[in-house]
Amino acid sequence: MNGVTREQIAQAREVGLLGYLQAHELEELVKVGTHEYKTRTHDSLRISENGKWNWCSRGFGGANALNYLVRVEGVDFISAVRRLCDFSPALLSSFEPEVHRGIPAERMERPQRTFAAPGPDTGNTEILRYLRGRGIQQSVLDHCVKQGLVYQTDRRGYKNCVFVGKNDAGKPQYACVRGCGGNFRGDVTGSQKRYGFCIPAKDPEAATVEVYEAPIDALSGASLRVLVGREWRTVTYLSLGGLTYQALEHFLAKHPKVKKLQLCLDADEPGRSFAARLKEMYSARGYAVLDIPPPKGKDYNEYLQMRVKALDTRGAER
Repeated sequence: MNGVTREQIAQAREVGLLGYLQAHELEELVKVGTHEYKTRTHDSLRISENGKWNWCSRGFGGANALNYLVRVEGVDFISAVRRLCDFSPALLSSFEPEVHRGIPAERMERPQRTFAAPGPDTGNTEILRYLRGRGIQQSVLDHCVKQGLVYQTDRRGYKNCVFVGKNDAGKPQYACVRGCGGNFRGDVTGSQKRYGFCIPAKDPEAATVEVYEAPIDALSGASLRVLVGREWRTVTYLSLGGLTYQALEHFLAKHPKVKKLQLCLDADEPGRSFAARLKEMYSARGYAVLDIPPPKGKDYNEYLQMRVKALDTRGAER
């Protein structure tokens, strides 16, 4: 199925929601009974110790973490399977899946996978064309390519964008991949979520960080500044890689000079709910927190594309 196997899907369905959240989003869990939890983001979403969950206010639930990622967090099915295979750990490589026929699942080795960034392609032509088509400005792209934050990879003839998250030593610890065509996207096996895709401000003591869900939205926030002639590296742009606290928590722990958070999360219901939770949580810790959803569109990349189109239209009319 479009890059994941039946074995991987079966493996993903074995992951219980409680175990997944305990490992990846522990701060989301609030115990409300002897054998029951809720989430901070969705107060009416209850989780039992057997992994089953029910979103009471919405009238639906599920039996595993895969249901949750797809129906609550809005992750596409393929990416959700890949994420959970990384967590399990995977029966098979989630970045380059293979079919192992005739080998019973219980007899296959399940080694703990370590992170290895995908190898770069011979150039970046296709991803630059793709990202420019999404409205990302050339100066932002030039900087990110030079810093090794964005590059192109080739997977069996398909060109993909790789967005990289690095540790303090500048070593990649996280990478997510997005196809230049179609809906292929997902985290690379072994990625550590706390090292989110990040474009640091020029001043290492800059006091403001803008927080986005996805790398392409972070690039879009930077591009919007370029579009109106503003200096774009006065703030840090941080992608959470979804609706999770890990990258922001890690970033703030490493950057005590940061005092202001600008939440640029999506305009849909999950994004709005998560932004409200972040604002409450970090305001209580003394940060100045602004919730700034995109003025139009679902996310900041949609908004950027609207702005670029409007400027192009005005230019054509002159």
